Amino acid sequence: MIKYLFVSVILFTIASCNYLQEQSTPHISTRRTADRNKISTVAILPFKNKSEKKGSEEVLRKCFFTNLSIKGYDVLRLEEIDERLNLAAINASNLEKEDVYKVGRIVKADALIYGTVTKCCKRFYGVYSQVVLGAEMKMVDARSSRVIWQAVHTEKTHSDAIPVSPFSIPEAVIESSINVREKVIADTADRLVKKFLATIPGKDFHSPINATAITVKSDGTSTEVYYRVQNGDTLPGISEKFYDDASKAEELRKANNDVSDDTLKAGQELVIPDMPILNDIEEIYQIDRNKYKKTVYRVKWGDNLYEIASRVFQDGKRWTVIFDANKREIKDINDLPVGQVIIIPLTISETDQFKGGI
Repeated sequence: MIKYLFVSVILFTIASCNYLQEQSTPHISTRRTADRNKISTVAILPFKNKSEKKGSEEVLRKCFFTNLSIKGYDVLRLEEIDERLNLAAINASNLEKEDVYKVGRIVKADALIYGTVTKCCKRFYGVYSQVVLGAEMKMVDARSSRVIWQAVHTEKTHSDAIPVSPFSIPEAVIESSINVREKVIADTADRLVKKFLATIPGKDFHSPINATAITVKSDGTSTEVYYRVQNGDTLPGISEKFYDDASKAEELRKANNDVSDDTLKAGQELVIPDMPILNDIEEIYQIDRNKYKKTVYRVKWGDNLYEIASRVFQDGKRWTVIFDANKREIKDINDLPVGQVIIIPLTISETDQFKGGI
């Protein structure tokens, strides 16, 4: 009976825990209005950690990723950012030393979020506990290297368990120990992030959508190609774009919940079924060209249209074949962003007229 009573007291205590949150605001050292119609895509770079608590930088970074979209920006997936940095052989621990413009081109973002966890500790004093999480953050325009926003703040969470009698001491100890759990660190990080975000300049909603049209995503078991619908697209046109065969529009329809030209909307994301994906351009020779007419490839650091065409067609001057397949996606023929997914035709027409080299 005493055992069950003790368990009940613990459960009741856990359910009724109270925490005190400091009514504090971040110290803003820089806050400028983002350039109109320019800042659209934002990359949250890997955070640094100067505290003794390992992993606190990842907790804070994920909180930023979860909440930043409320400012109206297109927030790149963290895995995508890390992969692009890795492809470019960029050391995530030395990002501050890298050229801002270069990093922006690598991760394909208009603005970059840098972060450092300055403090993360749990203090436990028996009947009282405290979680402290501090960070320095800044948002930088990747094209001009101009700091748009910079702030520093320390968020604290206290247990509200001051015992009023000797009999209430066990309850206070239990509540205080609960306060130092990992969940409280995550909750503290979430409040810290929300206070930061309240001071970050938001996106100009009159600016055009700047979304990557072709992407490659994996759910852990399979990898698929996706396409973001553009104005004027039709299913036969998308089918022609990826398969060089408009009749495969029916396969697109079935793979995307019976979508039709009537329901197709700009910005809608479609899965492109049965599309080969190159992890390395040299894999081009392993694809059955009798079965497939096109494939997709994710650009790596140092790639250019001429070099890709040299490997695919053994003739760099045929780079225009690749460009023609990606006219709406390639903004600058001399600068392919690292991580951009492009379509690679596997065959060319004998009547094609090729331009000179880049």
